[in-house]
Amino acid sequence: MPRPKTISDEEVMGAAMAVLAERGMAEFTLSDIARRVGLARATLIQRFGDRDAILLLMAEHEVQATRDYLATLPFEAGAAGLWRFIDEIVRSMGTGEGFSVRVTLAAIEARDPALKRLADQRYRFVQKAMADRIPDRKDGEEIARHLHAVIAGATMQWVVADHDDLAAFVLERVAWSYRRLFPGIALDI
Repeated sequence: MPRPKTISDEEVMGAAMAVLAERGMAEFTLSDIARRVGLARATLIQRFGDRDAILLLMAEHEVQATRDYLATLPFEAGAAGLWRFIDEIVRSMGTGEGFSVRVTLAAIEARDPALKRLADQRYRFVQKAMADRIPDRKDGEEIARHLHAVIAGATMQWVVADHDDLAAFVLERVAWSYRRLFPGIALDI
C-alpha cells in the first residue's frame, strides 16, 4: 500500500514558485524544491517526474486558479461593471512583490508549446470574462483583447518604471484607454 502524502501538490507548487522566484530558471532544480518542502528529490521524481513536468503542472494549476478566481468575482454587465472587474483583477496583482516569477514564467511559456497553450487558455478566460461584461457593444471581444493587452503591456512597463505600486501603475495606464472606449464613465482609481 502506498504511503499517504504528507505534502500536498499545492504545497509543492508553492515551493516550486518560490524557488523559481528566488533562483531563476537556470537554477530551478528538483533538489531545491524538495529541500523547500522537506521531501526527498526521488520522491518528487516518483510523484511528478522531471523539472519540465513540474513546470507543466504549475501552468495547469495556474489555469485552474485563474478559472476559480474569475468565478468568484461578481458579475455586472456594462461599462461600469467592466471597470470594477478590471479594477479587481489588477488590484489582485498587489504592489508587485514576487512579480519577477511571473516574468520568468512568461519567458518560459513563450518557448514551450504546451506551456504557451496553457497561458493562452488563462488569457482567454480573462478576455471572455471582460467581453461578457460588455454585451451592449458589437466589438466587445475586441475591446476585451485590447484592454487585456494594455494590462499586460503596462505590467511589463512597470518592471522598468520608477513606480512602487504595480496595481496603481497598471490602473493608470488602463484608465487612459478606458476613457476613450467608454466616454463619460467615471473611474475610481
